[in-house]
Amino acid sequence: MDLKIGAKIVELRKKKGMTQEQLANALGVSAPAVSKWETDCSYPDITMLCPLARTLGTDVDSLLAFEECLSEEKLGSYMTELVELTRNGKSREAEEKLLRLLHNYPSNVNLKFSAVALFTLFEMNDPECSEADKKRWLQQKNELAQAVYDSGAPAFRMPSISMLVSLALAEDELDRAEELLKETVTDTGDFTMLWVQLYLKKGQREEALATVQRQLYKLVGDVRTCLQSMLGEDLKLEPEKLMEVCRVFREVEKMFGVGGGMGAGVLAEVYLREGRKQEALEYLEELADKMTGQMDSPNPLLFAPAIQPLPGKLQAGKEMHMAVLHALKQDTCFEPLRGEERFVRLIHMLEQN
Repeated sequence: MDLKIGAKIVELRKKKGMTQEQLANALGVSAPAVSKWETDCSYPDITMLCPLARTLGTDVDSLLAFEECLSEEKLGSYMTELVELTRNGKSREAEEKLLRLLHNYPSNVNLKFSAVALFTLFEMNDPECSEADKKRWLQQKNELAQAVYDSGAPAFRMPSISMLVSLALAEDELDRAEELLKETVTDTGDFTMLWVQLYLKKGQREEALATVQRQLYKLVGDVRTCLQSMLGEDLKLEPEKLMEVCRVFREVEKMFGVGGGMGAGVLAEVYLREGRKQEALEYLEELADKMTGQMDSPNPLLFAPAIQPLPGKLQAGKEMHMAVLHALKQDTCFEPLRGEERFVRLIHMLEQN
């Protein structure tokens, strides 16, 4: 039988950070014997398979690649079948089939990930389930979520952490939940609500509120950026849609106070592009007022105390002031206004400030 397990041993050994000598010492064999296994010149004795699998952190089936391939399409079909059984009140039958699948495909990370949600579905759809059932399903979920996390699969790292944190919070294992959440600090996933749940369970209401406020501030900034992109000339929105985006952009700035009121310059460009010079001038005058006075601050009812501008930060800095002035004087989009008295006056006001 052509097993070709050498590459698998090399992969698992390196993943464990072991040398050939270290693996040989752990198994009580010679380093040349390990070398022959890895180059498929010879195979481990059958009595060595279990110790070898344990040392490499796997099982014999996985070591020998003794597992039928489970395609995404086939997995989806299985999951649909199990969900239907559960919704029809056949949770026990669905559980038996799921356990058989997990046994037949012990290395399929996607299957393990999907199984966690199914065990939750069993409990939701079986009002007569016993405490023993709930305890068994909870244990299964913890083991599966941990297995997904331990697999190291990049696509499942953040989702598995989210699962493990949710399970830890449900069992009031707050230190465990916090330890896992700290692993997500440098990632782009949104774990806001899990942090909020953790803070509330720890009685830290103020920190929970601040966490929500910081995330809201970020999301509003993202919304504002998206709306501004929609107003770009390259997208060529029809006039009615363009004006609606302008209105929403304006309302977002007013409602949340994000952007300091600088969006008036964006709207001025849009209205000028549409040939509406008077509205454009009104927005530019508003922008000049913000530049020479006080910019808008984030809505304190929504964002305080988490988001509070430092003293002096609500005035436009010199660099911003000069950049706006240069744009008004040099950019070709403002050429239609250069002869307007109101435009000349606001340029003078910015120069004098």
